[in-house]
Amino acid sequence: MKSLILSVLLSSVVCLSCTHKRQQSQPEGPAITGGNDTVTNIQTGSQDTLPDKDAIVYDIPECCLWYAEDLPDEYKNKPVSMWAEHSVYGENVHAVNLFVSNPTNAQLSFGRYWDIDIWNGEKWVSPNMKVSCMIWPDDEFVMYKGMLLHCFRFPVGKYYHLPKGKYRMNKSFGLAGKSIELNAEFEIK
Repeated sequence: MKSLILSVLLSSVVCLSCTHKRQQSQPEGPAITGGNDTVTNIQTGSQDTLPDKDAIVYDIPECCLWYAEDLPDEYKNKPVSMWAEHSVYGENVHAVNLFVSNPTNAQLSFGRYWDIDIWNGEKWVSPNMKVSCMIWPDDEFVMYKGMLLHCFRFPVGKYYHLPKGKYRMNKSFGLAGKSIELNAEFEIK
């Protein structure tokens, strides 16, 4: 009987010790690891404490905004625009990075909503979904200044079946009191 009690007590101490270490080692803040053609892994942590040097820390995770930086000179004399990081992705794509340039001094605003369409040979249609989603079309996040390059990372492979074809991603923005719809095209081969 003493050995059973001792065994249970020892097991409890070991379990509590492991749990305490796991709680201490969990980093703070949301982060994503993985490339656009690999399975993406969500981690919690700040950039300094994450174990993977390729971790992605979102600026505004609700809107899939990965980062915003000062607009490079090459985009300053162009209109507000959006484009995909790559023109072609593989069939196993999990995430698509979209860049949005704002060459104005006005603040850019946007919400959580984004959309993807596939060209069926006659018109743009929504691809088949893997899961049903909730949409928040009425929220709005405003960037702190203009003249920024934004990078959004959308988890397209999580929500949609994406066979080979021509795709278009859509997102609405607010700029200087006006609503603008931007889209970016790419292919999956």
